[in-house]
Amino acid sequence: MRWHAPQETALLPLPLTYEECRARFRRAVRAAGFGFEAYPIAAPGPHGEALSTDVVHLGAERPERALLLLSGVHGVEGFIGSALQCDLLQRLDAAMLPEEVAIVLVHPVNPWGMAFSRRQNESNVDLNRNWRRSEISPIENDAYDAVHAIVCPDTPELPSLDELFAHIRALVAERGSAWVAAAITQGQYRHADGLHYGGAVTEEPCLNLERIVERHLAGVDRLFTLDLHTGHGPHGAITLLCDQPPGSSQYQFLSKLLGPEQVEATVENPDATTSLKSGQIANGMGAFLGARVAHATSAEFGTVGEGAQLAATCMENWVVHRGDRSDPEHEAQVWRYRGCFTPDERAWEQQCLAAGRELVEASVAAVADWGDDDD
Repeated sequence: MRWHAPQETALLPLPLTYEECRARFRRAVRAAGFGFEAYPIAAPGPHGEALSTDVVHLGAERPERALLLLSGVHGVEGFIGSALQCDLLQRLDAAMLPEEVAIVLVHPVNPWGMAFSRRQNESNVDLNRNWRRSEISPIENDAYDAVHAIVCPDTPELPSLDELFAHIRALVAERGSAWVAAAITQGQYRHADGLHYGGAVTEEPCLNLERIVERHLAGVDRLFTLDLHTGHGPHGAITLLCDQPPGSSQYQFLSKLLGPEQVEATVENPDATTSLKSGQIANGMGAFLGARVAHATSAEFGTVGEGAQLAATCMENWVVHRGDRSDPEHEAQVWRYRGCFTPDERAWEQQCLAAGRELVEASVAAVADWGDDDD
């Protein structure tokens, strides 16, 4: 695989807005000599502007092997993914891809969330709990009912974090930290104003993604879906989440990318720090396309600790449903939330972009060289 000289493409600071990301992505596409397709959504941006998911297809028109590279499934987490997609466009010589290989870039899956610095879309739906929601019944999360009033308090003023964590500590003492973490993060389908709400039907961005992959990847035999996220794991480090047990073919495939120490199985793993969720996009992509072999990962770039993320998430959710984003105190909570998933730290940016470049390069090479032994 041929890559352009590194000095031609320095790692630039992250854009601050969806519009900047879209402009940079489209400029990178044109500079590389490619076109893109835009899949609009109905909801407008903060200033009434049109929003869309942009798609670039590199390589074979009807590929046998493919890399599907997603950014912004969780909108507020999409800035690192956007930058890495641009970096790939600037550095890869697509003419060197094997004739049966394609790379499809989807930027971003959740444009509304990216534009408004929200994880969710305009319906408060977490798209990574919503994949094929209209066709597939999710795993019910009854435990969330016990925590909803704690993490989404119906108060007239900004909630008290002291009270929030006092309730959380009491639940941890009663049920254990693993139970509480799963209750909050697994995804839930009964509280439309709650955290990690998976929705009642498949949302427009997920329907767009279905159309995108059907158009570009129909008939693919071997598929690797690399879904770029931020938040989970050690600060500045990459964790590749694997929905298969340790030792499985997917676990081994991911381990070859960056090393087994950066892969975390979410099932049959007593040391797992997160659990398998319903409605995850990357995990469901292979079955949707009917690929003979499909591997997938949510690649997490670590930011801040779980406690800080939970506090910021609860406060931001309160602002969205009960507050006023134009109030300076409330706006500060939104910015704090954004900083938990895209820290305003140049050192973090550069560390993640350098590590992400390595991951993307390894992923392209793995798909280009994919043989029977890698299945």
